[in-house]
Amino acid sequence: MFANLKIYNQELINQAEQKSFVKEDSYLIMKRAALACAKYIDTKYDSKNILVLCGPGNNGGDGILIAKYLIEKDYNVRIYSPMDCGKSEDSSKALSELNNKNIFCNALNLGDVDLVIDALFGFNLNKPLSKNIISAIEKINDHKAIKLSIDVASGLYCDNGHIDVEAFRADTTLTFHRIKPCHVLHPGKEYSGSVKIIDIGLENLDKNCNFEIISPPEIKSPHVNVHKYKNGELYIVASEDMVGASKLATLSASQVALKSGIGIVKLLVKEGCEDFYRKHILEEMLIIYKDVEELNQILFNAKNCNVVFGCGIKISDDNHEVLEMILKIKCNLVLDASAFSVIEQDRDKFINLLRVHDGEIILTPHQGEFKRVFKTSKNKINDVMLAAKETNNIVLYKGNDTVISSNNKVFVNYSTSSYLATAGSGDVLSGLIGSLLAQGYEGIIASTIGCYLHSMCALEINKPLSANDLIQKIPDVIKKYSS
Repeated sequence: MFANLKIYNQELINQAEQKSFVKEDSYLIMKRAALACAKYIDTKYDSKNILVLCGPGNNGGDGILIAKYLIEKDYNVRIYSPMDCGKSEDSSKALSELNNKNIFCNALNLGDVDLVIDALFGFNLNKPLSKNIISAIEKINDHKAIKLSIDVASGLYCDNGHIDVEAFRADTTLTFHRIKPCHVLHPGKEYSGSVKIIDIGLENLDKNCNFEIISPPEIKSPHVNVHKYKNGELYIVASEDMVGASKLATLSASQVALKSGIGIVKLLVKEGCEDFYRKHILEEMLIIYKDVEELNQILFNAKNCNVVFGCGIKISDDNHEVLEMILKIKCNLVLDASAFSVIEQDRDKFINLLRVHDGEIILTPHQGEFKRVFKTSKNKINDVMLAAKETNNIVLYKGNDTVISSNNKVFVNYSTSSYLATAGSGDVLSGLIGSLLAQGYEGIIASTIGCYLHSMCALEINKPLSANDLIQKIPDVIKKYSS
């Protein structure tokens, strides 16, 4: 994990630079940055032949100075500058300090190169790469050399991690001052490799930053005199469909809730389906209802009502009525899975109900579910912020780069596992967040803690897994973060 978890977008990192340049000469800061990178390379790599890709601007100036410092350490260094370099004021100063201009090569020749340093564009890329740059990057990506990017891998757009055609596929990125959105959002996250923050003394604008990586949580341990009713009560609307996946969804949500500290889990089961659930549960309580009106009374009379809706349910008129009813009573609510298909059927009505609901709501769609209800663009952070603003609630947009937004604050889950892409994983997350809500955590805290713990379970398992594997792992992971 990074020492500083703030994420600076292009605008904010530019502001940090400009404020710093008022106090200190920008070229001195460039030299400090390049020297720090060169020291990192000298410490971490045993490279014999290094190729530095230099662009025309200040990122290229960083590259020129890195080459200079590595030459002074007796490395064999060449520079390839496909667009010429030294076009900005500071990069021109850097070029003037390079005593040996013979290290520039006219064509890309990888040969025996064992380390390629990418200093082409940095964080200010604002247009598609040219065909010759794409061709060069493709050749480099296919080469066996170690690949290191300076600040931002070339071809990535800073604020969204988007790639037009191709980008430099770094093994490591040395970024200055703070993490950028492209380091944590796909596909940029994948192309950035392992990211290291290099402190170059820029102005601290963290107070102006609304984006950050989810931090390791502090989970409160139960009080010595606590009883089950004080540990929280969670209602889960059970699936009426008895096929495997639907059963898995309901029971995954309920079991993880029980494993994560909840006092009581109550499954809300439609009359006629109770026999199935009686065969498969041990700890959960069954609450049988015959129609929406009776379900309304059950939830209306509940104290501190917390509900999970959507896991494994059918897309039906009945569940349309159920969701509408739940949104009209006072409760905290986690919406997942089929809930978004139900919302899609009457979007305007449900968005209005979401906006005025009395209680916290956490919407947890994956990509397909998100697209059913909300507009999408190339910027996942902006999409989630707009969805959270439109619904007046918390939106948790799942993925390997999960983004959570509430009240213009954004949290991104960075440390996670591809093994979470399995049936029932999302239901486990919903049950976990519902459990934390019922235990008294604020919605945004329940969301970030749940997301973090969910990922840590998968990382600790670190092999193909099932929803049940996650459920069994959760108590051990919670223990590690309990105060």
